[in-house]
Amino acid sequence: MSLKEEFMKITTYEEWDRRRNEFRWLDAGDMEIRKHLNELYPRLQHSIYDSKGILTEVYPKPKEGEDPKKSRWR
Repeated sequence: MSLKEEFMKITTYEEWDRRRNEFRWLDAGDMEIRKHLNELYPRLQHSIYDSKGILTEVYPKPKEGEDPKKSRWR
């Protein structure tokens, strides 16, 4: 069985994390491999996934009418 076939059988991030050293020689340019690898990573709860990448909200949005530059950190 080829390395790619073995990699495609992995179903969880935990298994990938344990065995990632075995797969370091996989072709990172292969779109099928990249797609499967993206599916293994857990999705973040407060993130937006689109074609440009992942956007994660780190700071809360300011309230309507509030100037974000004048707010204090609590």
